[in-house]
Amino acid sequence: NATPESFKSENDEAQKRASEMQLWWDEAIARKMNIPDGYHNVAVLLVKWADNLDELGTREETEELRDIFKYQFHYETQIVELNVASKPQHQLNRHLSAFVEKHDGPHNLMIVYYTGHGIYREDGKYLQLSAYVNIFFSPISCGLVKEACANWNKAEEVLRDDEVEGDVLTILDTCFSSNLAKSGREDVRTYELLSACGFDSITEGPGENSFTRALIDALKELLEKYKDGSFTTFHLNQQILLNPARRSTPSQLWYRLRHHERHIRLAPLQPAQNRLRKPSLPRPPRGYLTLRFALRDDTLNQQQIEFLTQKLSDAFKNKALVGLHRIDWLGIKPARSTHFGRAALALYACAQWKKFLNKRRQEKKE
Repeated sequence: NATPESFKSENDEAQKRASEMQLWWDEAIARKMNIPDGYHNVAVLLVKWADNLDELGTREETEELRDIFKYQFHYETQIVELNVASKPQHQLNRHLSAFVEKHDGPHNLMIVYYTGHGIYREDGKYLQLSAYVNIFFSPISCGLVKEACANWNKAEEVLRDDEVEGDVLTILDTCFSSNLAKSGREDVRTYELLSACGFDSITEGPGENSFTRALIDALKELLEKYKDGSFTTFHLNQQILLNPARRSTPSQLWYRLRHHERHIRLAPLQPAQNRLRKPSLPRPPRGYLTLRFALRDDTLNQQQIEFLTQKLSDAFKNKALVGLHRIDWLGIKPARSTHFGRAALALYACAQWKKFLNKRRQEKKE
C-alpha cells in the first residue's frame, strides 16, 4: 500500500526528472537556435535590519551570502538595511521599487533575500517582517520606539506587477515564510519563493543550523558540482534538504506566479563582454503558441531532447517569417487514462489472451 512517505519520494523523483529535462532542453535549444542561454543579467538585493535593531544578528551570514553571489556567481549585489528613522514599510517599498526599476528586463533575473524575524498575521493574511519579536521593544533603547516592522505582501506587489518582465526569486529566511504560497496567480514569467520553513513553522536563527548557512553551503556544493553549468532552484532546494541540520525544518520551494512548471536556473555569469557576443533577442514577445505533443512515454531522455530540439530548430530556420524568439520547455505531464480507455485496454488484453489460448489448443490438436 502507498504511504505518505512513498508518495513524497515518488513526487520528489518526478520533480527531479522534470528539472533535469528542463535543463537539457534549455541548453540544447539555445545551442541549436543560436540564442542566449540563461539570463543576461542577474541582480541580488539582500534585505536586513540595521545592526542596532537586528535582534538576531544577521550581518555575518548576510555578507557571506552576498560574497557568494558577487564573487562566485558574478551577480550584481546590494545589501540594504531597514531602520526606524522613517517607516520601515516605506523604506522596503522604496528599495524594492528602485531595485526593479534598475534591474528589470525580459532576459534578467532579480533575486530578493530577506533575513530577520517574521510572523504571519492571520487577521490581515499577510507576512509581517520585524526586527525583533516584540515589535514595540528595542533591545538597544530599552523603550518604546516606532514599530520596526513591515508588511511583506504589500512590498512584494512591485515584484508581482504585470509590468515586470524579468524572472524573480525571493528567498525568505524567516518564520512562517511559506504561508505566502497561497496567493499565486498566472503569468508567463517565472516567480519562485524559496522559504526557510513550511506552513505555520518557525526556523532557526543565524548559526550552524540556520537556513542561510545551509543555503550558502548548498550554493558552494552546486557550484563545485556543475562548475560553469546551470542548476535549477529545485536542485538548490534539494541540496539544502540534504543538510542534516535542516532535517527538522525543511525548506520549501513555491511558485508565486503559477502558469507552468519551469524552475529558475542559476549559473555563474560570464564577463559582460562575453554575454554580448550572441545576438540579443528583440523586443518581448506579444504572443505564445501552445502545441501539445502526444508522446509514447511520460519522460524524455537527453538524447531524445537533443533530437527534438534539433528538428524543431531546423523547422524554424526562417525565424523571421513567424517572428520566433525561442521555444521554452514548460513541462511534460502524464496523459490521463479515462475509464473508457482503461476498459478498452482490458478488452484488448482479454482478446489477446483468448487468441493466445486458442492458438495453444490448436497446436496441441496438431
